[in-house]
Amino acid sequence: MGHNDRSVQGVVVLAAVLLGAGRDPYASAAEAERSLTFSRETRASSREAPLLAAPRLHLVWIDVLGLAPYAFENAAQETSAILADAGVAAAWRLGDVSTVTSGDELKVVLMAGVANGARLPERVMGGTRGGAQSHTAWIYLSNVIWALGLHDRGPRRLSLQDEAQVARAVGRVVAHEIVHAVAPEVAHHSGGLMADKLGRAYLIQARAFLAPAEHRAFRAGAEAFAAAVEPALTPVALAVAGH
Repeated sequence: MGHNDRSVQGVVVLAAVLLGAGRDPYASAAEAERSLTFSRETRASSREAPLLAAPRLHLVWIDVLGLAPYAFENAAQETSAILADAGVAAAWRLGDVSTVTSGDELKVVLMAGVANGARLPERVMGGTRGGAQSHTAWIYLSNVIWALGLHDRGPRRLSLQDEAQVARAVGRVVAHEIVHAVAPEVAHHSGGLMADKLGRAYLIQARAFLAPAEHRAFRAGAEAFAAAVEPALTPVALAVAGH
């Protein structure tokens, strides 16, 4: 997750391949996309602003190969709770590789791993374009599983408990990348959700949230997001810390 202007933090070259690809076999009902809105009741917090007056981010979940159908609802709830703590509401819908998104939506694209044309770090868990607002965040499932120490089982051999851990961890990586996407001026820190590396201990702990100092920039970015035009910029990535 390094955040220097020239550091590698995401995938640019995969965007055309990803979103221009043919229909994936997993996506059997592209026209029957589900919409989910997670409200303030997802998780109570004394720091939350009333979400009725909060800026709303419209998020689209795209699991490219259908590797983690179990992850969507729990990961979305985890992400939504973290955003709610910062006074931003999240509205989700479930898409696929053929989904067409509008200008006010942010795509969360779940991929098996890194196709390293962008020369990303080997264990990068997620990325987005750096330097300006972005409408796509990439999440690399195999590296999230590796960070949790579950890589010897593979994504299709996880227990129900493992799946719950993966979904929570993915939700936290998604939240990290959403902050970069809508508030690129928020820098990495030495610890917490916006650290440049996240390890197993943080990914599975009871609760994760943004630091109070990050709330204002993130909320302002969310308010401006719908009007943003995405440029072609250097990508930004989130790395895995030691188990």
